[in-house]
Amino acid sequence: MSSPAEQFPPDPDGPDHDARGPDAGAHEHAHRRRHTLQEQARTTLARKVAKAQKAHRSIAKANAKRARVLADLQQWSSDPMNAKLLNPDYALERARGPVLTDAQASPRTIAAWEDQEIARRTVISEVACALHVADRTAENLIGESALFAGPMTLTLTAMSQGEISYRHGQVLMEQLSFISLEEAAELEAELLPAAKDLTVGKLKVKARRLREHRHPETLTTRATAAIADRGVWWEGRPDGMGTLTWYGTAAQTQAAHDRLTRIAQATQDAERQDDNIPEDQRRTIGQICADALADLTLDGVTPTGTGGGIHGQVMITVPVLTLLGRTEEPGFLEGYGPIPADVAREITGGAPSLTRLLTHPETGAVLSVGKEHYTVPADLRRWLRLRDGTCRFPGCTRPASRSEIDHTTAWEHGGPTDYDNLAHLCGPHHRLKHQTLWSVVQEPGGVLVWTSPAGATHRTYPETTLGPPPTPTPRSDRPTPEPRPDAPDTPPPF
Repeated sequence: MSSPAEQFPPDPDGPDHDARGPDAGAHEHAHRRRHTLQEQARTTLARKVAKAQKAHRSIAKANAKRARVLADLQQWSSDPMNAKLLNPDYALERARGPVLTDAQASPRTIAAWEDQEIARRTVISEVACALHVADRTAENLIGESALFAGPMTLTLTAMSQGEISYRHGQVLMEQLSFISLEEAAELEAELLPAAKDLTVGKLKVKARRLREHRHPETLTTRATAAIADRGVWWEGRPDGMGTLTWYGTAAQTQAAHDRLTRIAQATQDAERQDDNIPEDQRRTIGQICADALADLTLDGVTPTGTGGGIHGQVMITVPVLTLLGRTEEPGFLEGYGPIPADVAREITGGAPSLTRLLTHPETGAVLSVGKEHYTVPADLRRWLRLRDGTCRFPGCTRPASRSEIDHTTAWEHGGPTDYDNLAHLCGPHHRLKHQTLWSVVQEPGGVLVWTSPAGATHRTYPETTLGPPPTPTPRSDRPTPEPRPDAPDTPPPF
């Protein structure tokens, strides 16, 4: 909104203007005023765009400063002595050796990380928690920063001067990878002037073409190696939606897209000729492509058999009144969140089995899990999975169904196998807890309080508020652990 000083006078040709007749002088005066108003608008536009440009350049400078700081952190942690100091074993009289982890309360041993791996994981987790980003994002930022501060100093300098954005620098990095340092330096010097004038998309095209002439390996060789990175990723989106990404060969993905488009075009032509379909219910090409992909994936024929709808192992919490159709209160999909009531009813209707879970209608506290599932380990795992929802390390979103159950206080150190001493951790964060200087305590209500090696405190909360589960039956098949004769005075981390 413009300030009072920037409010322009009324349009001389507007409804509020007092016309003075066809006099030529009056017309000339109106013309000059319109010209003045237009010049004022152009001046204001230029000033406001300049502010936006200055802010944009400031962002680039800040990103360059962050890159230098992260590169310095990475270099510091790579020093062998510093890496040794970040190893919990350094303060012990002897190395702990293999450590225990308990995937679903079953102990197993895993090899201990080396000093450099402990330092690397420590730095990544510290940065991720401090910046409130995912571990993978923090790892990428640190790796990119090391490259910018190392062989790509020209790009970092241009960024620090606000001449290019961080995204422009990432494009250059993507294209300069996997070629010799000498050729990369030449290509960087050649592309930087263009990077200052081109959009990210245009720069990507230009850089990719230039790199092809300098890459030491043929495109065929690189394409063969890139196939190893193929995969499928899912990401939850708002309003009960999600995105499924397929990373495959250009030929396969393009052919699949072409087939879906052809299916959609043929289906749309048929729908247009069907007078029984109301106009407001006719689907777009994009909608039909999405429906066709869902049909082919969920119900289509594959080399492993024939599909038949949603059969994935998921946990859905559905209020009983929603299930009976009396309310439209959303269901809750594990690893995602609220889903529409009709979708929850549809999935529940096709479920091969159900677990009764009675909750208080106002507080949501668990009242019963049903006597038909009274086996303690299974019920306790089911209760924890519903409570936690995801891995309980700060920022981690891996579903509890693909995580492990961890004793917050080590079982072999007296920590009970109770709901208030257990929580889900994914494999990497489970090992991070036991093999680095990270520590955690559990507060009432399933709240985990993490303390990082740098001394920062981070709290994580359960996804679902639940009351205590039924009292578990004592297990007699798990003997009390005997202290190891070679155990150090300071207890191991589990």
